[in-house]
Amino acid sequence: MSILHRYIAKSIIAASGLVIFAVLGLSFFLGLLGELRDIGTGDYGFSQALVHVLLKTPHDLYAFFPMMVLLGGVLGLGILSAHQELIVMRASGVSIPKVVGAVLTAAFVLILIGTLIGEGIAPRGIYLAEKHKQSAESGGQAVATAWGVWIHEGNNFLHIDQVVGRHHLEGVKRYEFDADHHLLAAYYAKSLDFKDGHWVLHDLMKTTFTKDQTHSEQIAEGTWNLELNPNLLNVGMIEPEQLSLPKLANYSRHLVDNGLQAGRFQFEFWKRIFQPLTTLVMILLAVPFVFGAPRSVTMGWRIMFGVIFGFTFYILNAFLGQFSVVFQMSPWIAALFPTVVFALFGYVFMLRTKG
Repeated sequence: MSILHRYIAKSIIAASGLVIFAVLGLSFFLGLLGELRDIGTGDYGFSQALVHVLLKTPHDLYAFFPMMVLLGGVLGLGILSAHQELIVMRASGVSIPKVVGAVLTAAFVLILIGTLIGEGIAPRGIYLAEKHKQSAESGGQAVATAWGVWIHEGNNFLHIDQVVGRHHLEGVKRYEFDADHHLLAAYYAKSLDFKDGHWVLHDLMKTTFTKDQTHSEQIAEGTWNLELNPNLLNVGMIEPEQLSLPKLANYSRHLVDNGLQAGRFQFEFWKRIFQPLTTLVMILLAVPFVFGAPRSVTMGWRIMFGVIFGFTFYILNAFLGQFSVVFQMSPWIAALFPTVVFALFGYVFMLRTKG
């Protein structure tokens, strides 16, 4: 029985690997086509687009992972069913619960691989992809580093610790030079907010340099006479997908403590927390797909239904993510709800299969 157990598990893992390879190939091709419209902007060329898409690949894998393992489970069990192997196993006394046990073994292996890629590689990959692209498109005018963002605007050089969206900046240093590259003034603002077409600064310390002396003054709040190109701020923007789970938790807490919108980051955190459970539910759906379908149903139809279910889950998950942000819905409920719905579907289908 252990030999059959391993055989079923290996079949599902191999089929999932085939599905992952095919989906990632298609995703890479479509991603590269999507980047063609940006080629020629600044220093962004074809080689940069190619690197950008390659670096995003681990994130794409993790984003579609539940759908891909569902298709892998349907394909793996479907091949065994098409070759009459499942029928022979059932006739030999292998029950559906034992097949489910083999599916669970495959699921745990796939979940481990997916989690290692999704949490260990994907956040860093998509961070590098976006930063390199945005730096290239700015023509070197904006550069993101591990310690913040440098921006060159006219005769000003700015360093920004954190860019929270396009309307809130934290820890902003500004160095103002004249046409002969002499330092005129240095500024440090605790934060900047874009309101009514102006940048409003908070807790500003300004130091003015003259030939003989320096003069410092502190301003609690005021407007800044500097225009920042919003496209340059993209370089420093932090996206939820670019953070690991611990960083997501810390950054969400930071936003909440400062009275800023944290919904997107909280939803991404809980979605990743529930990702292993989601993957488990999706791969278990393959069992009723195969055992519950009539023998006349072809492999193509099974895969098509798997694709429909997978994309339905993906769209529902994305919709609830936006819904939770706009309507201030609890992020963990929004992240868990699609998984619960599909688990109920799977439970009902499994009961019908046993019946």
